[in-house]
Parts: sequence; C-alpha cells; structure tokens
Amino acid sequence: MPKPLDGIRVLDWTAWQQGPVAAALLADMGAEVIKIEPPEGEPGRGMLRMYGAELPLNFYYQNQNRGKRGIVLNLAIEKGREVLYKMVEKSDVFVTNYRESAARKLKVDYDTLKKYNPKLIYALSSSFGPKGPDADKMSADFGGQARGGIWSITQSEDLIPTPIGAGFADEVGGVMTAYGVLLAIISRERYGIAQRVDASLLGGQIEMGRLQVQMYLMMGIPPPGSMLKAMRNPLYYPYQDCDGKWFVLAALQADRFWADFCKVFGIPELAKDPKFENQGVRSQNFDELMPRLKEIIRTKSRDEWLKALDEAGVPCAPVNDYVDLANDPQVLANDYIVEVDDPIHGKVRVPGIPVQLSETPGKVERLAPELGQHTEEVLMELCGYTWDDLAKLREEGVY
Repeated sequence: MPKPLDGIRVLDWTAWQQGPVAAALLADMGAEVIKIEPPEGEPGRGMLRMYGAELPLNFYYQNQNRGKRGIVLNLAIEKGREVLYKMVEKSDVFVTNYRESAARKLKVDYDTLKKYNPKLIYALSSSFGPKGPDADKMSADFGGQARGGIWSITQSEDLIPTPIGAGFADEVGGVMTAYGVLLAIISRERYGIAQRVDASLLGGQIEMGRLQVQMYLMMGIPPPGSMLKAMRNPLYYPYQDCDGKWFVLAALQADRFWADFCKVFGIPELAKDPKFENQGVRSQNFDELMPRLKEIIRTKSRDEWLKALDEAGVPCAPVNDYVDLANDPQVLANDYIVEVDDPIHGKVRVPGIPVQLSETPGKVERLAPELGQHTEEVLMELCGYTWDDLAKLREEGVY
C-alpha cells in the first residue's frame, strides 16, 4: 500500500527528543528521512550512559529515530556543508531543533538553505518560539512543561507542582512540528509556496493546556491546581480497589449516571437522597459521601467493578501503568504497540502509530540507524558521488 508521504525526502539535523520525534513521525508515514549527525554522534546517543545505564538498545535514541537512514556529516567544515547543500537541492524538508544561532553560525539556517532549493520547507523546533527575548534560549522538556503552565494544573492535592513524566513537552513539541510540516507540504502542493515552519516546547504546552488557558482568558480565573480537589465529583474521580489497583470514573454528565452508579455500588437509597441527588448538592456534601464510597470500593477487585460499571453503562477505565498498557487488549487490537523485526536485535516491541488511515496507512519500518550506517549509500544515491569521491571526502574529514 502507498503511504501518505511516499516521495517526500526529509533531512533531519536534530538532537535529543523534540526535533527527532517530528522527523520520526514523518518517517512512519512514508517520508524518506535522512538523519544527519556529527562524527561523534548526536548527544541523544549518550543519554543513557550519562545516567549510568548501558543497555543493548538505547530506548531513548530508538524512540525518536526509528524508520530513518543515518549519515555522518561534519557541518563544521566547508566541505561538509557543500555536501549538505547538494542534498538540500534534492530534498523537500529540512528539520532541526538546534538553536537558530547555531544554524546561522554553520550556515544551515533558513535564509541560506532556501538559496539552494526555493521549494524547501524548513522546520525549526525551538524552546520558546522564534520571537521575543528568549527566542534563542536553550531549554529542555521540564523547562517547556514548567513555563507552559501545565505544572500549575497537574499538582497533587497538596498543591506541589508535578511533572508529567519525562519527555512530555518534547514529544508534544515534536508532534506540533510534524503537524506544521504537513501543513506546509499541503500549502506547497496547493499554492506552490515553500516556507519556514516554527514550533516550540512552549507553544505545544499551551496547546495541551488550551482549555485551561481559554478559561483564564475569558473568565479571568486561574484554573485550579488540582482538578480533583476543585471538581468534588464522585463520578469523575479515581478509586482504589481491594488489591491496591486504581480505576477511574469518567462521567462528566454526572446526574445522567448517578442512579446507575448508586445501583452498581449498592447504595440505591442515595439516588434520590436530597443531599446527593444532583451534582450541586453532591459537591457540597462530597466530604461526607467519599469515605463511604471508598470503603465500599475496597471490598472488590478493579476488574469486578469495571465489569459492573460497563454493564451499567457508566463511563470508566482502569488506571494503567505501563506494564498494564503494554498488555491491554484494546491497545494491541488497534496496533498502538507493534513489533519490528530487526536483523540484529530480532523482534522488538515499539509504540505504534496513533492515527490510522484506511487506504494509505503508515507503518513503523525499522529501528533507529547505527551511527553513520547509511552514509556511503545516501551520498552515492543522492549526490552522485563515486567510491573515489567518498574516499576523498573521508580523508578531508567530511564524514
């Protein structure tokens, strides 16, 4: 089957996570992505060693570099840049998350590269956006999460700012960058316009918190730090079972499901109790109701409660950890986790593709490349170099 981005060539000069994720998403959908690394490799290759871990597969690097071909190119020397410019002439997209000052210094910025290919789409995935006093400031995932407001609404009930795991802002920034590239490709196809695409950690976090941002902008009220503490809704709340496992009720239309909720938990008399009959009064009497509910819920297992709630039509879900998630039948049925058959490592499970197309589906084709694995084949194929040319380039320190 064809893929949506078949025939699109992407040059990927990125590092760490945010930029590489964008290019990996494009590779999943059929783009030919060529990862360009310095002779020592991009720093993401050493991420695990930095923290004292030595593993057969660097899951950090693999996560955001799958499906790519990899080359080494020394952009610090003029000969290396000359090779890059030849590649730019025959490519559609250039993606980077290096700071713009670094790109200008190495002469791989937008204004330079578009001279070699006026149809080039140039995507820069920055920390805090292309304008303003911090446009060229270095940051990382936690900086994006913190500055983007997310930590203010993910606080625990004691109101301590709580990160959303590691890599959340980076991943979202990568998704936003890929989204921008796709829009630019469509615009080029429709209007013949090539352009620069800008995305950022900060912009991505604002998008993720858009509802809360809109609440403040329209109402002038900062969102609560803890949603659970603010909502006081027993039908939109996590519960712990007799085995210590968690599940969540997810019924925003609380009054619609209240009577069925009461039947499931053996408290039908509360369905029309004046203190609990609607969400307004339940919120006022929340502290009285919850100890009783929690005591009831601890008498059975999560699976029993979820089965009963499903049968009653009350929205609910398990609170999965990543062990649960990797074996969740719904995850597996939708190929949200898939296997890649690698010639070196054998069958390796990886996250699948979250957006599925019926006629032109994407696919995770391969794991991340070894450092410089495809240098010779790419330079011969794309730039027309001979083996003699490559030998000379190697002598000159180009790769």
